[in-house]
Amino acid sequence: MTKPLAALLLVCSLFVSSYIGSIWKKTHVEIENGLPAGTTLTVHCKSKDDDLGTHHVKDSWEFSFIPNFIDGTFFFCSFSWPGQFERFDIYVQSRDDGECTENTKCTEGRWTVCTWKISPNGPCRLGEEFDACYHWNARS
Repeated sequence: MTKPLAALLLVCSLFVSSYIGSIWKKTHVEIENGLPAGTTLTVHCKSKDDDLGTHHVKDSWEFSFIPNFIDGTFFFCSFSWPGQFERFDIYVQSRDDGECTENTKCTEGRWTVCTWKISPNGPCRLGEEFDACYHWNARS
């Protein structure tokens, strides 16, 4: 009975230790204004638990959080500029985890950085090798 229990504990500890780095790793989301020059982008982001407020973005705006590994982290935003109002799910853990850039140069430890460029055509997640562009959320 002790050997199976010890083996189970070993497997569980290996599983947990492989994820412990990502459990405590912060995620940093940067939103860049990709609208025509001089156009201010108004951004309002929320999660289930946090309202990050409204921000008027000329160049870029950013926020950070520690992902919830139990039920996943989800941030959604509204974006507006003259004559336009759109919505997009800016961070979906199941979509973005592993797709954003790993930043090991931070003095505060490891971070994952998700950089989004917002243009009239839609949001694009900027990557090291290629950008992933998406459609705006469907209007309800």
